[in-house]
Amino acid sequence: MNLRLDHLLDDLRARSAEILRAIDADPLLVKRQSGSLVLANAGPMLFTPQAPHQLFAKGIVYRREPFEVVSLPLVKIYNLGERDVSATDLTGIAGGDQTARVHFLRKLDGTLLQRFQHEGRVYFTTRGMIEGGPCYGSYDEDALARAASFDFLGTARRMAQTKYPALCESRPEFENLTLVFEFLHPETRVITNYGEREDLVLLACFDRADFRYWRFAEIKALAATHALTHVDEFTPPGETLGAQIESLLASLAGTDQEGTVITIEHGQRVVYRVKVKTPDYLRVLKLVVTCTYPRVVEMIDSHPEWRGWADMESHLRSLGREQVPEEVLGFYREHYDTFAAYRADCERLRAWATELAARVRKEAEAEAGVGNDRLLRKCFAARAVKLPHKALLFAAFDGRLDFAAVREFARTPEEAKEAAAIL
Repeated sequence: MNLRLDHLLDDLRARSAEILRAIDADPLLVKRQSGSLVLANAGPMLFTPQAPHQLFAKGIVYRREPFEVVSLPLVKIYNLGERDVSATDLTGIAGGDQTARVHFLRKLDGTLLQRFQHEGRVYFTTRGMIEGGPCYGSYDEDALARAASFDFLGTARRMAQTKYPALCESRPEFENLTLVFEFLHPETRVITNYGEREDLVLLACFDRADFRYWRFAEIKALAATHALTHVDEFTPPGETLGAQIESLLASLAGTDQEGTVITIEHGQRVVYRVKVKTPDYLRVLKLVVTCTYPRVVEMIDSHPEWRGWADMESHLRSLGREQVPEEVLGFYREHYDTFAAYRADCERLRAWATELAARVRKEAEAEAGVGNDRLLRKCFAARAVKLPHKALLFAAFDGRLDFAAVREFARTPEEAKEAAAIL
């Protein structure tokens, strides 16, 4: 596939209806609708684009009948080395035009967000959700499971209203523009630790009038005009592009920074983007992806001697930094705290059911008399079925209401919290 942005955007401009129909009909793409607008993004079974039209389906927004592009965030960006893209190839692209400029833009580790306006209304979307559309599923296919229920769009709009109010207004100067941001928030952290920073960082701008991405100089000017925060740029030393990449990776070694997006411009157009991620980031990311709630629960269950987080932390540290880097400990702690809260809710349910079942049994014994177990159970059941969580009451009656039985009744933290809420 041709990955030159200028060629792809020229094709999208010339064959908009054809490409959008292909996107609309593609079963591997997920669509979300908000009024007349449709947002398309890669579905769970599409690991990497297989056809050219899928390169655009990273949050593209369009209308049907007639098919028309409304907003385009970032076209698929590959990592250096993918699709046989090498530093030598980049050098050829960068050297293919006398006006060529190369920028090493910081690769931020957040969530992509786009802002555009349509028919007088301002919209915010992630790659997978659009304001006014259905509120289910993932906001971003790269988001970790722990952030799946986070209100990205509501939080982003409130953040914009507070920090960058111009973004919430439909303005003539923003007509036909898609402003692409990195959404940063401590509750949606992936790997890089930005502390308590909450921000929208301007990354790119797609101009629907010209079907081009704005140059970095134009991005900085736009940010200055409207008091926006924009992505910063590395200036690595080196005589060649390859040497600059090596220099940049060396400077980021040992940090949690994700890397860079190399952006090549010819004249007034961005013609190529490629990601370069640091080895340390990729190593930690792999470990974070495998640090899931079910795996942490499995680990806790296999160590009944642990009495708190300190015991688990000590165990994790004993595995060494290669298996559990310092950056990953926080993710284990989050899962541990979630399970601890779940265990507390289960204990509340167990204590409540034990006490209530004892009272109900005493009433049943008074009615059934002594020595008739069948009648006793019948009298107990007649009362228990009118009460909440009767399965727990019957388990207590049978003498098998332990923590394991409560976990069978409420299998997830959400179920346990909901069940305990009505006590």
